[in-house]
Amino acid sequence: MTALHSLLADSVVSGAALAGTLAAIVVIRSRASMDGLSNRFVYALIVVALVLAMRLLSWNLHQGIFETLTRLFAAWIPLAALTVLEGLQRRHAPPLLKYAALVGGVIFSVLAFISGDLGFPLYFLLAFQLAGFAAIYLLALFGNNDGMTAQEIRVVARFRFALAVLVLFLASDYGVFEQFIPIRASGIAILFLCWMAIGPNSATAGRQEAGFAFGVTALLAIVVGVAATIMSQMDWAFAVQVSAMTLCTGILALALNEAMRAFAESRRDDVLKALVAADTKDVRSFMISVADASPLQGSTLLDEAGLADFDAATLREALVQRPVLSRRDLSLFADDVSQQLDSLFITYDATHLIVLSTWPLILVATTLPSVGRNSAMETELALVQRMAMLVSTREANIGPA
Repeated sequence: MTALHSLLADSVVSGAALAGTLAAIVVIRSRASMDGLSNRFVYALIVVALVLAMRLLSWNLHQGIFETLTRLFAAWIPLAALTVLEGLQRRHAPPLLKYAALVGGVIFSVLAFISGDLGFPLYFLLAFQLAGFAAIYLLALFGNNDGMTAQEIRVVARFRFALAVLVLFLASDYGVFEQFIPIRASGIAILFLCWMAIGPNSATAGRQEAGFAFGVTALLAIVVGVAATIMSQMDWAFAVQVSAMTLCTGILALALNEAMRAFAESRRDDVLKALVAADTKDVRSFMISVADASPLQGSTLLDEAGLADFDAATLREALVQRPVLSRRDLSLFADDVSQQLDSLFITYDATHLIVLSTWPLILVATTLPSVGRNSAMETELALVQRMAMLVSTREANIGPA
């Protein structure tokens, strides 16, 4: 096993962890509102990202200042983790624990400037971090959850689970048990924490589901590591390093998938936001305001004048059955009705026709991309139609607002 192999494996693991941490920061900051908990998460992740970046620079550039900065930032990780747990549980941690984390951060920030050739500052830092994480884990395990919602309790459980994984892998960063764990493995736990922090409402929200996904990814990574070792006729340490790199890339893919899902979900409510801010003076103003602020932009409003070439009675009867009509629904109608509707779709290059008012007959022809369209978008169109009908009914009864 060469030093180059070890350097490459450590760099890949830490680089993947840094990428996952930065992705988590971007996703959390992109949320609609930054509350106290989000700010604490971002603060903790920035500290972790700085540690990862500094040690990557230290390993590859061999400049002592980066090693010093690595230990300096690492001294504040226990306090950052404690502030996140306080935000999750919505209550203060025991003052003694907070003071211990604060004083320890100050002490080990000073010790960071002691030469790295002296082993004891590093081992003391490891003991401080392990003790801090153990205390935080116990606080998360036995803390009072009164007044917390089911989702908040679930997020605390996810945090606790990721923290346990981090504690198990942290010692490898300091060379402890190096003969058994020939890689700095904390990056794996950091990636796992970022993955669970990004998507608390996703399908992997439960602790069991997250554990299962992690276990399957780890099993596949071990298979790849063993296969690569047999093919290259290397030793078991090589298998561990390849497995660790594969595991990190797998978890990074999961984290990036959660990040893309989070961005997609943040854009999914564009129509809902447009409905909240819509002008309800009359149905035309309503539809124009909704279209301008949503994916319905470019829709064409069709009133009785625009429908003069069509049989209004036939259209009205058909569209009462299907107030949100797509082209795939044409087969539900008789040939003469289907031909008129198909002509509308072709004339306005539309994917959907939406009834805004039946008396007088007002439609909107809109075009939505076929790629990426899902059932949620269809539901949003139905909601737009129902609200438009309410506005038109009120307008018919009492006049424009």
